[in-house]
Amino acid sequence: MAYSPYRKGTILAPVGGTNHLHIICNDPAYDAVNGCECVLVVNITTVYPNAPHDPACILHAGDHPFVKHDSYVYYADAIIWKIPNVVARKQSGELIQHADMDDRVFQRVLAGFETSDFTSGKVLKFYRKNC
Repeated sequence: MAYSPYRKGTILAPVGGTNHLHIICNDPAYDAVNGCECVLVVNITTVYPNAPHDPACILHAGDHPFVKHDSYVYYADAIIWKIPNVVARKQSGELIQHADMDDRVFQRVLAGFETSDFTSGKVLKFYRKNC
């Protein structure tokens, strides 16, 4: 059976030469802008001392099996992925499926789209319609 991304699922995807955990924020939904089924994804990245980060949603060790230290949801880098591209990238081995998000943690991630100062207008519009 072919992979299909889904709400609360996670996937490891390369960003800047390193795999980052990406959280899938909705079940596939038709997006007129892209002309196909799409999902909103957002990645997490490490919180480094003395480095700026988005405080809208901080994840701690234990919030997800992949999270080993304080990390933040990188709303400025949230992106709408086209389902055909996601499936092809998963089949090629570029994307690696990981454990689903706990519902309580997932709700914190979703709430951050509204509170982050870094969520783009395009992403916020898709989020409000589909998530």
